[in-house]
Amino acid sequence: MTAIRQGKIFSRKRVNLGTVAPLELPFSIQIDICSACNLKCSFCFHSDQQAIAQANAKFGKMPYSLFCSIMDDIKREWADRGKKVKKLRLFKIGEPLLHPQVCDMVRYAKEAEVAECIEITTNGTLLEPEMSDQLIKAGLDILNISVNGINEAQYRDVCQYELDFQRFRQNIKYFYDRRDQCKVFIKYSDIGYRQDEKDRFYQTFEDCCDEIFVETISSTLWPDTNVKDKIVNAGVGTYGQELKQKKVCPFLFTTMVINDRGIAHLCCVDWKSAYPLGDLKQERISQIWHGETLSAYQRMHLTDGKNSMEICRNCESLSANTTDDIDGYADEILERMGMQR
Repeated sequence: MTAIRQGKIFSRKRVNLGTVAPLELPFSIQIDICSACNLKCSFCFHSDQQAIAQANAKFGKMPYSLFCSIMDDIKREWADRGKKVKKLRLFKIGEPLLHPQVCDMVRYAKEAEVAECIEITTNGTLLEPEMSDQLIKAGLDILNISVNGINEAQYRDVCQYELDFQRFRQNIKYFYDRRDQCKVFIKYSDIGYRQDEKDRFYQTFEDCCDEIFVETISSTLWPDTNVKDKIVNAGVGTYGQELKQKKVCPFLFTTMVINDRGIAHLCCVDWKSAYPLGDLKQERISQIWHGETLSAYQRMHLTDGKNSMEICRNCESLSANTTDDIDGYADEILERMGMQR
């Protein structure tokens, strides 16, 4: 069967965020079970070793016990009261399949019934048949695969990685053919590729997934790195939509991001975890979500103060990586939060 050509953001009906924010619980919780990565893609901060050294950034794997504790907290605070997160995403800045207990984590979260959907995004290079069988058996709902090249030479050039491309494709097809209820989405990370390269991507992988798309990479995605110098900015959003400069970041109202040490922080762009919101090892998740720190950041955006935050000033993610636009609802959301301009 030939895959549908569309960005994954269009695969589900979206709620009008402006009419429901602030939320009792996040739509999405993103947990970085492994912040390390086996690739050094030119469009990712992992390729800028100087920036990583300057930031003294450390990468590692979340302890399984901490992950289980977070799942138990989500269950206690929300799921046991009939509230489920729409998506639990077991990835952020690293490669989740590097974690030796990734399948156990999927299984634990699934059995805890904390989310409507459990999702992983991977570069797919470690997706061997045994791993695929275990992920499917554990109950994974969505597997997003970021294909970062259409041949071995491109992986070598873009990702600094030696890859048996034929085996890579065969392993993806193995998962897809046995996926059970799991949906498979494949994207190609466009950093300025020619149209014939994009066509080759579709031809190579459209029988290996349910949906497929060429996504545009934002040149401002990773602040304080040299990534922007390596990307040909197409001037459109991630999903090909027209870019509109927004004043209010929707992600502050929909998503909780947790690093491998259990620290909730501002957003996925905050790769250095420089804007912490709370520590899941010491605080309940609901306390952090409704806490003063996040509320202060939300109010700053709602009152035209986004540019006072260094990380937000030049960030294109709020315009490029989501179709949500809540600028026109700012006063209404402030009122629901019991705040004023």
